[in-house]
Amino acid sequence: MKNFIANLPIKYKLIVAMLAVVLTAEIITVVTFHATNDKYVNDYVMASSSQIAKMIAERNISNVDFADKGSIQKTLENIKSFEELENVHIYDLKGEILADYNRFSAIPAQQVGKESSVSFTDDGKYIIAIEPIQFRNDVYGTVYARFNTKSIQIMKNDFLISTFTKLILIIIILVVVILLLNKLIIKPITELSGSMEHVIKSGDYSMPPLQNTGKDEVGVLCQHFCSMMETINERERERDIAQKKEQDANEIFSKVNKSSFDAIIGLDSDLRIISFNPAAERITGYTISEAIGSPFQTIVVPKEQWEDFEVEIARFRQTGNCKFTERSFEAVAIRKNGEAFDAEISVIPYKGNDKSGSVVTIKDISTRKQYERELVEARRRAEESDKLKSAFLANMSHEIRTPMNSIIGFSELLTKPGSFDKNKEKYLSFIINSGKSLLNLINDIIDISKIEAGQLKVKPRIVQLNPIVNEIYISQYQINDMKNKPFELRMQKAVESDDFNINTDPFRLKQILNNLIGNAMKFTTKGFIEFGYKFSGPDKLLFYVKDTGVGMPQDKLDVIFKRFGQIEQKDDKNQTGTGLGLTISKKLAELLGGEMWVESVEGEGSTFFFSLPYDPELNTADEYGASTDGVADGTLEGKNILVAEDEDMNVAYMQEVLAETKANVLWARNGEEAVNMTKAHPEIDLILMDIKMPVMNGYDATRAIREFNKDVVIIAQTAYALTGEKEKTIAAGCNYYLTKPIEINVLLNTLSGFLKNK
Repeated sequence: MKNFIANLPIKYKLIVAMLAVVLTAEIITVVTFHATNDKYVNDYVMASSSQIAKMIAERNISNVDFADKGSIQKTLENIKSFEELENVHIYDLKGEILADYNRFSAIPAQQVGKESSVSFTDDGKYIIAIEPIQFRNDVYGTVYARFNTKSIQIMKNDFLISTFTKLILIIIILVVVILLLNKLIIKPITELSGSMEHVIKSGDYSMPPLQNTGKDEVGVLCQHFCSMMETINERERERDIAQKKEQDANEIFSKVNKSSFDAIIGLDSDLRIISFNPAAERITGYTISEAIGSPFQTIVVPKEQWEDFEVEIARFRQTGNCKFTERSFEAVAIRKNGEAFDAEISVIPYKGNDKSGSVVTIKDISTRKQYERELVEARRRAEESDKLKSAFLANMSHEIRTPMNSIIGFSELLTKPGSFDKNKEKYLSFIINSGKSLLNLINDIIDISKIEAGQLKVKPRIVQLNPIVNEIYISQYQINDMKNKPFELRMQKAVESDDFNINTDPFRLKQILNNLIGNAMKFTTKGFIEFGYKFSGPDKLLFYVKDTGVGMPQDKLDVIFKRFGQIEQKDDKNQTGTGLGLTISKKLAELLGGEMWVESVEGEGSTFFFSLPYDPELNTADEYGASTDGVADGTLEGKNILVAEDEDMNVAYMQEVLAETKANVLWARNGEEAVNMTKAHPEIDLILMDIKMPVMNGYDATRAIREFNKDVVIIAQTAYALTGEKEKTIAAGCNYYLTKPIEINVLLNTLSGFLKNK
């Protein structure tokens, strides 16, 4: 019932409220007056009955004294004019009837006393009046008079008719007043509400002026709404223009990439090549298929410089910067055929929503500056376009959505008698301030509405956790470095291996962690911010973000997770945002199967926690029991291991690792060589099969080997870490799967596990 009333239109609420007030007041009046009127009517009729009985007694004093029945009877004949009087008995002192009067029918003699009295009969239909016939102190007899109560009922009926007539007139007047209020106040508000609903559902901010609005407060509100919609519509057009500019910039970059005379090479965060333009093919001599997935240094850097290059790669992975990213540099590059050439190399890191890396440009010295300006300008235009879009969305969020109940509520208060003059400035101030901040919440409200309505779906999949955490660290480190924040950013992981899997939505996990770290940065001016994860039971991971910032009082910890919840600070420069970020993060953690909470000490810092489910089976070894704990006992002396690998550095690494095991190590430079060597050397016990190799890849090589050798152990080793990669290798015929970079302990324990019984 409560929800039903709450959902009624305002005009019906107004009708119900006014009717309830009027009817309640009328019922109270009727009940009160009816009770008073009943008593008054009863007392009046009883008094009248007593007076008539007294009059009869006084007229028959002498007649009763002389027992003159004839005279008494004549006296009684004169009382026919009293229509309520139905029966009269005149008794002597012995209680015998001297005379009687009966309007309709006679009644038997009654026992009467000598005292004056008047009362109703038990059924309430008659009034009995008894009056002694006396002169001075001498009593000669008694008058018994019985009156009907028709007059009482007539008076009461007249009262009820009058009351209901008045009630009907009041209701009619009330309906007229409500209809007038509906036309003057409610109808403009309804039209305004309908326009707002249209804007919310359609997103169309262009609308005609509202009709049926006057110059009162409601009319002014409607006019302001129309003006606000015009402003928003103009900003929509500006946003479209900004988006078009961004598309043009992206198109320009794509065209430049394809038509450039200089090599443009895209690298991921591990400095492996992910894009290779035609000019890069021409300059380096490598085809796109050969270059994609290869380490950058193997394409253009001379081998004698690889050691220095590896140092800078390690620095780049940790910090997102290295000496190559700090400036353009001249270097001697190498082509596929071994030819050296002078080049100027520029490395431009980039960071997207879910990935980071760099773009490498290899240019002729003569054209370097011109082309660098074009690329920088294209990047600047793209970033400017993105900033314009973000600024527009932020402004729209600030302008369009204030709580509507504030505006409508104070507008209604202004319509009440006496409120306008008394509270005009205060109420109008509330309405204006609410209108200015009306749209500040739009984006966050839409996001959280999608979550609460179940429209936002998470997409869990098996992913490697540590690369995600590392990426967040690098990203936040760069942000902190750019803002020159005087605090340290730390990272802690429960497992160091990159080959640590969980089943979750990586995009939403990044969103939660980035949001918590960004929130910590706003309120931390010294000390450190630490984030990471640890085990919390056999089937749960506990993530956390800890800071040494301002902290929060204990009685406010629940506020921050509520929609629009923010804790006021003495220094209000950090009071930005909608107050929905932590709410959305908490909802996302719950959608991912966990929960979120916070621990904080005011003035010392805060720690945000959220848990996620963890399936240990995603990280268990296969049937041979490979383990990452410790180093395998014993040696592999007498075992024959074939390393199928096209990268010299990777082969050198394997040879160094396996040297102490005393195993016999053979090397195949591609899949075809691996197949031929396996045929030529049936004594081979185990093959370390790289998946991406020239001539023949690892999948095809494994299938070919299985056609003539079912027993040899084949362990896949690859840099691919996509979901389903392990299944693909097993389906091709491999016994196990290792992800690069391969840790020494993992490799040795895996080999020991497979070869200990061979």
